[in-house]
Amino acid sequence: MSSNHTWRALAGVTAVALSLMAAPAAALAAFSATENANPQYSAMRLLAPTSADVVMTCSANGAKVVVDVNSFAEVPGANYHEVKLYNPSGSLEFTGDLGKNAGKSYRSGIQPVGTWTYEIRGYYKVPGTTNTWKGSALTGTLTC
Repeated sequence: MSSNHTWRALAGVTAVALSLMAAPAAALAAFSATENANPQYSAMRLLAPTSADVVMTCSANGAKVVVDVNSFAEVPGANYHEVKLYNPSGSLEFTGDLGKNAGKSYRSGIQPVGTWTYEIRGYYKVPGTTNTWKGSALTGTLTC
């Protein structure tokens, strides 16, 4: 029995030694070229614009208004900016693309006199998809 036990132990040690020799050696690599990629965001926080120059002009009788966005601070990371204008009753009256001149100005028909509210915000429209990240809004009021 003792001899059989010795052969088993020897066979076990041999098997372990052979498996260690068969294991792959550690790999070493060196890179000689660099390449830059466009950043791919999985999460991003878009802040509100820091400032805007928005003015309202009222007709003499107050029945018509003109709202112009003369300038605004672009949001870092945003690729689209928008203005929304709410009338004195709180209903959305106008949405404009601030990248286009037609989106920077609103001219009303007959509208009630009072305090209007605007929101300007940045968005990140993910290229090649319908996904959009919406930033925080800069809000302000205009009175006619």
